[in-house]
Parts: sequence; C-alpha cells; structure tokens
Amino acid sequence: MQKATEQEALTLLDQSGIKYQRIEHPAIWSMDDPNAPKNLPKVKNLLLKKKNGSKFYLYLTNNTRVDFKELAESLKISRSQLVFSSETELENLLGLVSGMVTPLSLMHDVEKKVQVLINHDLKNLPLLAVHPNTNRATILLTWTDLLKLLRQMGYEAKIV
Repeated sequence: MQKATEQEALTLLDQSGIKYQRIEHPAIWSMDDPNAPKNLPKVKNLLLKKKNGSKFYLYLTNNTRVDFKELAESLKISRSQLVFSSETELENLLGLVSGMVTPLSLMHDVEKKVQVLINHDLKNLPLLAVHPNTNRATILLTWTDLLKLLRQMGYEAKIV
C-alpha cells in the first residue's frame, strides 16, 4: 500500500470544493498529547473490524466513551467479534499508522471495504478536526462538508 500523503488529502479537499482551514502544529499522537493545540475540537478516530471480516471507521468526540456492546448490536454482530484492526491492517488499508487515522485516508480504501460510522455528538460542533494524512497538521471543516466529502468518495456515513 502506498503511504497516504498530506498533499493528496489537500488535493482531495480542493478538488471536492470543500472549504477548510489548515493548522500546522508539532506531531500529536492522541488528543491527550501535551503538544495538541488547546483550541481545536477534540476527536478520535478508530479503525475497528469484525474478526476476519468487515472493517469500520469510527469518528467520535474525544470524550465519548465507546460502548462496544451497543456498537456491535447496532452493526448486527456479536460483541466478541468487534475488535481493533491491527497496525498492519491500518497501513495496508489506509496507508497510515496509528495516531494519523483520518476520514481523508479513506481515499485509499479503493474497494470500499470500510463502513463509516460517525458519532452523532459531532453534529453539534461548529467545526470538526481531521488530520490531512499527517499528525503534524489539522484540517477544520464543517459537519456538512465532511458528509459531502464522504459521499463524493463513495461513502454514506452511518450516524451512531
């Protein structure tokens, strides 16, 4: 898998007509990182999977506790089948490593193996924060523009 790049993420945004703001900062590996800018929306990105099967990208607020049993039920799978994807799977599918996961990397999921799940609490934020395939910058965009971008990439997000 080709490594995801910031330039391709910015090109995707520009070609899709998405308005955004780019903020550069030191590398951050989690929103709890002391280098994380204090004024940005705090979000997290998880790549989950059904054991030996479907993949799920979950985008949610940093303070949202994931109820994996409830999430599994909404996906119509058993809780024991819902697990985190491995670092290798993440790299092979999205071209990224843990700490850089972003909805923009879904452009690498050319076979559309991933189902996109977005926490409903994000709808209430004025702006959403996503990495542009690097953890040294953050892109701010609206809820509406994120959903528009996902649709343009061939995804219909499930709101959970």
